[in-house]
Amino acid sequence: MELLINLGGTDDTFLIRWFLLLIVGTVIVTVIAGLCLTRWRWKLHRVYFLVVLWFGLFYMAVFSPLSAPDEVVHFVTAYELSDRLMLTPARDSDDHIRIRAEDEYIVNWPGDNDPTKATVLGMTLDRAVYEELHEHGLFKMTRQGMDVTWQVPAVTTPLAYLCPAVGISLARLLHMSCFGLLFMGRLMNLLLFTILGTLAVKRMPIGRMVVFVLSLFPMTLELAASYSYDAFLLPLAFTLISEVLRLSYTERDIRVSDAVRLSILAVLLAPCKMIYATLFLLCLMIAPRKFGSDHTYIRNYILAILLIDVMIVGSILLVNFREFFRYVNTTGTVAPELDSEGNVQTVVYHDLMELVRDKTLIFRVIRNSFQILGGEYLGTTVGMWLSAMDRSLGAPVWMCILFWTLLLVAAIAPDYDEPSLGITRRLLMLATGLLTGLLLFVSMFTAYTPKDTWYILGIQGRYFIPFLPLLLLPFHISGRPADPILRRIPIIQVQNVSIILSLCMNIYVLCTNFFTIINR
Repeated sequence: MELLINLGGTDDTFLIRWFLLLIVGTVIVTVIAGLCLTRWRWKLHRVYFLVVLWFGLFYMAVFSPLSAPDEVVHFVTAYELSDRLMLTPARDSDDHIRIRAEDEYIVNWPGDNDPTKATVLGMTLDRAVYEELHEHGLFKMTRQGMDVTWQVPAVTTPLAYLCPAVGISLARLLHMSCFGLLFMGRLMNLLLFTILGTLAVKRMPIGRMVVFVLSLFPMTLELAASYSYDAFLLPLAFTLISEVLRLSYTERDIRVSDAVRLSILAVLLAPCKMIYATLFLLCLMIAPRKFGSDHTYIRNYILAILLIDVMIVGSILLVNFREFFRYVNTTGTVAPELDSEGNVQTVVYHDLMELVRDKTLIFRVIRNSFQILGGEYLGTTVGMWLSAMDRSLGAPVWMCILFWTLLLVAAIAPDYDEPSLGITRRLLMLATGLLTGLLLFVSMFTAYTPKDTWYILGIQGRYFIPFLPLLLLPFHISGRPADPILRRIPIIQVQNVSIILSLCMNIYVLCTNFFTIINR
């Protein structure tokens, strides 16, 4: 009602239609999902595809392009790859990325009313962004020719941007507007996330609901519906976990094709974010005797491990050679930065030698970080702050707590059709997850934390999502429990309620954030 009062009699009445479509669309998808779960008895992975795809589209519509964390960097990286796919020069003589003149509007938005300031569209979400989208549409081009952008691309594997680059290329071939191009690239990223996530849920023998509930976090859905390489990295991490669990439980011998799939995952995942290469320690869950006969299994096991290691190390050195030494520095990185008054000052960061000299330093610093920022880590994992960490947008605290509760229930609650999860597998998953977390803190300590700071800077909750299943599944009740009380728990109903409740909370997040944006 307040929305109708605010917009009634103005030129922005189209926002009323958008708001009503948002409510109707999200409710319809939630009702259909509920029917698929309870009446039609769909497989869990089919429901996953339905709800993640549609709610990703809703998040894409509410949080306009280039509003996600660091999205403009990912956008120009995908645009550069699009130039190469279309066999056109990617950079000009000054090494700036070439873009259409139509798209220069995106990275130098005139809506800030300051011609001297290169404002990125969507960096701060308000009603004006929706007005621009409504005015331009998806196919209304206003400029011809080529231009350049001074935005700097990301340094990582170009494979992380292949899908959005294909989307950008299709939009250019179809002569879509700058907004059409933005949404086309985002759509391809969302499709990649949804397809890989669906395959992960389908193939996981244990813990499918953990991946499902994690994928319905507002933060995850916003990243999946953006240009962020997290839309590539997260489902790859889920796919790796599902593949290793599947191979560890299969009764057949490991084939060459299985080792090749793991090697491909290594090439795709490891150079995207180097610390997640430790997730491949999960391969130790696969019993060596599955690699052949009594005379060959040791040789085949060693060869498979060497193949995966070579793929990990080779891809990291090929793609991230310079970036690798940014994190693995022994003397302390020195970097010029601007202070609040615009003056240049030298910042010296922590280095690895400090950790060598003081063996307990990193643990004390991690303790300080959780004491100071622990609540922020938990909140931003769910989506307490969305857009570019906008404090006014996101899920309220009570909802973050409820999302975490649903995730913990999904992690612990047994599924009677699942195989038993042995103690060795539990310990290995937990150790791998803890090691990945430790490397995350160490890398950000040496690369982003100044010498005079004794808690770690630069870490956001979304960095924990790829290995969260490894920290939760060790506490999963697997197999049919001996306790008769536990056997009476209606597991299917618990799963259904968790999914439907997650969707209802996402409806709340979408509607309240849309309302906040249009009232700015």
